[in-house]
Amino acid sequence: MKTLIAVATQATSAEFLNSRLSKSLHHHEENTITTFDLQPTYKNTSGLCEVYNNYLTPENFKKYDCILFIHDDVFIDSINFLVEIRNLFKQGFDVVGLAGGSKLQVKKPCLWHLLCKPESLSGVVSHYQTKTDYSTTIFGATPKEVVLLDGLFLAVRTKSMAKEKIKFDTNIKGFHHYDLKFCLDCHIAGLRLITAPIHVIHESPGLLNHTEEYSKSEDYFYNTLVNLDIFIHANKRK
Repeated sequence: MKTLIAVATQATSAEFLNSRLSKSLHHHEENTITTFDLQPTYKNTSGLCEVYNNYLTPENFKKYDCILFIHDDVFIDSINFLVEIRNLFKQGFDVVGLAGGSKLQVKKPCLWHLLCKPESLSGVVSHYQTKTDYSTTIFGATPKEVVLLDGLFLAVRTKSMAKEKIKFDTNIKGFHHYDLKFCLDCHIAGLRLITAPIHVIHESPGLLNHTEEYSKSEDYFYNTLVNLDIFIHANKRK
């Protein structure tokens, strides 16, 4: 499986070499049995939807079997992470992540683990507490088919993206809710999403950032959910 690893970073090319992601991938280059190309977007100030769409091109669909969208502060601990993704693609899944949920509920704040009912949660994510020590959050067993996934790690099957013409929604600006809308669009298109037993350590705690940009993207996604919920219930009554 040929994989493109896509990352948007505010760092320069020199600074990126010291990132958690870069250090982990350097180690994996010598150990993985599948191949990957790393293509960072350096000095990025654009929203993630805009940047990520630059990777979803016909040229990349022809060249790669998988595009992995990942944050630059993620250390990939699992040696065979690409093998795990490949095996899940072979089982018919189209989008692979690390943590998510299978049953939605319409509510705010629009965070993936709150939008999914507690009993439907799946995945494991660790977070650095110091430069070397980390704590681990276990949401639920993996692998599990889900509807939403956390955007810190999203591996997409290029054939599926090309067939369904899936893109990130550029109505969402900035760095939040891009993943929720993308996953929802994939699910509505009939694609299958799943959590994988891949261990990573994330440097960012993923805290809420109540800026005007954040509020706008949250309102946009929330209204999408509300309208979808109304549509589903209306059709159930017919």
